[in-house]
Amino acid sequence: HIMKSDGGVMSVGRAQDRAIHTALSGPAAGAIGAFHLAQLAGYEEVISLDMGGTSTDVALCPGGLVRRAESETDGLPLRTRVLDIETIGAGGGSIARLDAGGVLRVGPQSAGADPGPVAYGLGGRQVTVTDAHAILGRLDPDHFLGGRMPLTLEPARTALESLGKAMDLTPEEAALGVLRVANVNIDRALRRVSIARGYDPRRFTLVAFGGAGPLHACAVADQLEIPRVLIPRHPGVLCALDMLMADMVLEQSRSLLQPFSDALVAPLQKQLGSMARRVRERLIAEGVPGDAIVLRRLVDARYAGQSYELTIPLERNLAGAFHAAHAERYGHAMPERPVEVVNLRLEATGWVEGPQLRKEPLVESDGHEALLGKSTGPLETSGISPMTLYERERLRPGSVLRVPGLVFQMDSTAFI
Repeated sequence: HIMKSDGGVMSVGRAQDRAIHTALSGPAAGAIGAFHLAQLAGYEEVISLDMGGTSTDVALCPGGLVRRAESETDGLPLRTRVLDIETIGAGGGSIARLDAGGVLRVGPQSAGADPGPVAYGLGGRQVTVTDAHAILGRLDPDHFLGGRMPLTLEPARTALESLGKAMDLTPEEAALGVLRVANVNIDRALRRVSIARGYDPRRFTLVAFGGAGPLHACAVADQLEIPRVLIPRHPGVLCALDMLMADMVLEQSRSLLQPFSDALVAPLQKQLGSMARRVRERLIAEGVPGDAIVLRRLVDARYAGQSYELTIPLERNLAGAFHAAHAERYGHAMPERPVEVVNLRLEATGWVEGPQLRKEPLVESDGHEALLGKSTGPLETSGISPMTLYERERLRPGSVLRVPGLVFQMDSTAFI
């Protein structure tokens, strides 16, 4: 199967015919897994933070995954269903530089993986977010990639010294500035998917993953007063795990563009019935058992004269449901305006049995079994006391850690 932009999967043959449905499939996988794992941990309202080498993807899940009917890639409109994900050019490889006005910028240009950050020792010359973490001691040269890839700090320090001189700062102060700018960029994206849409982030749990996500999660959670951060067991490869959790999703739509009235409900239900038969046949042909298929009847609706729609469930009091959805999304409603039905949609989900994650019992522990020691680093600049170092593989559920601290694992490092 191949991942789709709306969070479902489809067969390889269907992906060959409709490749456009895979355009944003990578970020979609992360959002699905983050929400699924948060539910297993007991949290229903989630903001996912997926930070890798070149970009950061954030998504708001207010009790469920949110999809939208269109998106944009490089200025070009995509009229396909996608998960509602905000993407910015901020990752571990994002390049720090001064613009023409002497202002520090981070991204969207990236050093990539080859040559990558200066600290990789592969020939990179431009300061990146990863280099800033390394100079501040938040990436340990002996524990990067599970100790398999050493970091070269001196060339990174030299590059940051050059950047710092242009701003009359020490290398450590410049590194801290790079991370602050990166965090501000992430903060803005989080605000766009939460506060700008009427949601209070203080109600949510931030699920941080990707190789770099756990390094930034606590800082951006502090800025937005998000009370909890959940870091999955394998944050660097969570998207791969998520693809095993994705269900088979098919959708059919039909254009209408008619004013809504009570008399319109019955004809719409009749059209949905014929669409449902075709969708069920296709899912069964894909190998999905009939009793594992769930159907959702939806409409794209708008106020007369608007150029954008909201997708809501089809129900008899459709106008009332649309007014409520519009007020929640945009902060106001116009009940005196007529409502138009633009498209009729049928979303069919074939449940896939994904990997079963085993619960482990909680224990009382101070984390001593995973303790690796202490790290000092350039503390006079960052204002952070000596950091306690832990190995995640040996941490037990329920362990209480001494912070500030670093938690090392093969696919990521968490800064707490």
